[in-house]
Amino acid sequence: MYTEILIPTDGSDNVEPAIQYGLDLARRYDATVHALHVVDSSPIERKLELTALEIDLETLPDTWYDAGDAATQQIATRAAEHGLDAATEVRRGIPAHEIASYITDNEIDLVCMGTRGHTGLDRFLLGSVTTRIVRTTDIPVLSVKSKTVAATSESELRGGFENILAPTDGSKPAREAVTHALELARTYDATLHALYVVDRVAYASRPGWTWDELQQVLEQNGDTVVEDVQSRAAADGVSVAAEITHGVPHQAIGEYCDQHGIDLIVMGTHGRSGISRRLIGSVTERVLRNSDEPVLTIRGV
Repeated sequence: MYTEILIPTDGSDNVEPAIQYGLDLARRYDATVHALHVVDSSPIERKLELTALEIDLETLPDTWYDAGDAATQQIATRAAEHGLDAATEVRRGIPAHEIASYITDNEIDLVCMGTRGHTGLDRFLLGSVTTRIVRTTDIPVLSVKSKTVAATSESELRGGFENILAPTDGSKPAREAVTHALELARTYDATLHALYVVDRVAYASRPGWTWDELQQVLEQNGDTVVEDVQSRAAADGVSVAAEITHGVPHQAIGEYCDQHGIDLIVMGTHGRSGISRRLIGSVTERVLRNSDEPVLTIRGV
């Protein structure tokens, strides 16, 4: 499923979990690893706009590029230890733009990114870069929190995923996410968990319906959705668990993860259409921000 895997790196320890997951996925799919470092020129470019100074941006300190070379070469060396092909590149520019450009230039089909940078302001900047990539690219993005490295050893990470959660509302993006979740469950010999959340807050304002009537319809829809996942899993020989629950979606997802030892969440980034589309998008972003588990997002187009 994945043949070209991109791992953007800033050289910090916080990116380490994303590197480990990216290398493990590349090993299991015999994919080429791409390591990219972007020398962030956006603060300098903004300053030049404000001051009208004329400075050659190519004269950015060589040490910045040297650090990028070291960070990307380290990933390439580790990829080679797994017998994997690797490509490295250091670019200058606005990180989100350069990452998106690299994805297009090299036909990347999976990005593995950390959700934290160094400290302070950089911490939020890298988080915003990851968010932009999740929102704007049409390929899957695996977002991994930096603190995962403190709780998970490298040997445990190499052991792979055991319980994969696919929250679903039956929409096309959610079905596409289930497709990826099924493939990963098959590859890792993991259990797939299908979760449908009846969200009273999101739907209760629909005119002409009482809550009891709407709840019955939503629960019936939930039965149909999870039965479809169960059927697909059975056809693929994947172990599956399914549940319908009530609550606030991102909270219900977090509670389910805690209760069932989930180690990967796979989600579509859009729901049906209109208001629901934005609501499902906000659910995914809240899960990305709050979940300690890696989150693989599949953007609906």
